[in-house]
Amino acid sequence: MRTDATSGAAKRGKSFVHVAEASWGKGLSTLLRIVRMTLRHPWQVAITIVSTFIAATLQLFIPRLLGRAIDQAQGVMTAGAGPAAERALWNTALTLLVVSILRGLFTMAQNYYGEAVGHRTGYELRLAFYEKIQRLSFSFHDRVHTGDLITLGLLDLDGVRMFFSTGILRVVLLGVLIGVGAYLLISTDLVLGLLSLSFVPFVAWRSSVTQLALRSTWLTLQERLSVLSRVMDENLGGIRVVRA
Repeated sequence: MRTDATSGAAKRGKSFVHVAEASWGKGLSTLLRIVRMTLRHPWQVAITIVSTFIAATLQLFIPRLLGRAIDQAQGVMTAGAGPAAERALWNTALTLLVVSILRGLFTMAQNYYGEAVGHRTGYELRLAFYEKIQRLSFSFHDRVHTGDLITLGLLDLDGVRMFFSTGILRVVLLGVLIGVGAYLLISTDLVLGLLSLSFVPFVAWRSSVTQLALRSTWLTLQERLSVLSRVMDENLGGIRVVRA
């Protein structure tokens, strides 16, 4: 039991070392290469980013429309409210419905084209990965196990594929929501707006800490899957030899 705990702690420490070794310069150059690969599909990228902007803007309009609907509903419930107040409430409700439908459509376009760009990039990466493996020397294949290559081809390439939809688009979406939302909050009420925005730095800090912890967990998972794939490949190869 103690040996398992020690080995698990060593693996976690090794994962943290890998995270520390991924310096900002190396990581930034890798991210720039991925961005350049996604820009090989300019139309899909443009449609995705425009859809993200529009969906985020429409999402910011919904709270204002809800507030207006509540005020108009209170006006209708008061005594002496005429048909004009009811028509205004119906107009606001229909506007809210149309805005919600449009936001859903643009969000669907964002997800669809974002996944399309990611899958196209992943397809190109898998082809390049396979071609590179075919051109490597026999000494490389003597040193590297097939299980490691399988794990690299499945996990790492899939993570790169998801970078556009879960990385770039999230930055654009959060930038619009936080930036425009902060302006709307402060312009409505300065004190309440600042009080609401005071939680943003804490959330950003916690998300950064969680991201680093998940990164180390992901590296540990990669190592264990690599060992599992290696053992399975060796066992299956041994079974074929015995049967032959």
